Amino acid sequence: MAKDYYQTLGVSRGADEKEIKAAYRKLARKYHPDVNPNDKASEAKFKEVSQAYEVVGDADKRKLYDQYGANWEQAQHMGDMTTGGAASYGDFNFGGGGAAESIFEHLFGGGVRMGGSRVNIQDFESMQPRDVEKTVEITLEEVDAGTKRVLTYQTMDAHRMQDSFTTVPTTKKVEVKIPAGITDGKKLRVPGKGAAGQNGKAGDLYVVIKWAQHTQFKAANDNLEVEVPVPYTTAALGGEIRVPTLRGAVNMKIPEGTQSGQTFRLGAQGVMRLTGSRCDLMAKVKITVPKRPTEKEKQLLKELAELDKVTA
Repeated sequence: MAKDYYQTLGVSRGADEKEIKAAYRKLARKYHPDVNPNDKASEAKFKEVSQAYEVVGDADKRKLYDQYGANWEQAQHMGDMTTGGAASYGDFNFGGGGAAESIFEHLFGGGVRMGGSRVNIQDFESMQPRDVEKTVEITLEEVDAGTKRVLTYQTMDAHRMQDSFTTVPTTKKVEVKIPAGITDGKKLRVPGKGAAGQNGKAGDLYVVIKWAQHTQFKAANDNLEVEVPVPYTTAALGGEIRVPTLRGAVNMKIPEGTQSGQTFRLGAQGVMRLTGSRCDLMAKVKITVPKRPTEKEKQLLKELAELDKVTA
């Protein structure tokens, strides 16, 4: 007994084009061979669903199917004989060889050549090798030392289906080595890790580097900047403080009379450059005062304030 194409797709005979297409999309994705590798039952179901949609998803074929049922192809053949051979159905163009664009391809994009003739396809470019771009965020510590990332991503690769091509999602995994000193916004090229075309060749993967925001440091032109707290007594009298770097703290001298906002340059204490040298670290002073001064400190500050009045 011939199968009911409407039943195969799970729609009623009165379903409109939108309902039929939605039902086919859902079933095609569910039973596609790439989603169910080495599953003969799913492969058979996929072919069955595709065959059903090829008929009821086309207005002219559906009209013949509704009228003649399982004998619709014979009715179509008789019609072709009376009109001289080639027939056109919607967006599909059938030539003398009778080869047609894949229904799955028509729904999900792609391009194809059959029998030496190009089929009317809206998105032929999706069948060509294409580059893929991914952004990777790294810390300043990783910029300074270099690092690696393992990227797992999907590309839409061209996939052969008997006499046609379609695009299918393909998961790829690649380890990317990120050199020390790489600049923010730099692109790393990984050849052949993009989306594959119908010729079997793949485009390239481009990894865009993004510097992650740091809690202490920030980029300042070609250098690195850090804000360092300096006690008001050290700023007034001079002394030495510890300044954080990406590789640990270093000592920095503070001259007497240092003002808040004043910046000191620490040569080659910034982040690594691609050239192998390091940029400078700009230490910006932030003078701090005690939130809860002791009675002794209050007394001394009062004496200092009185002295300032005398010398003013």
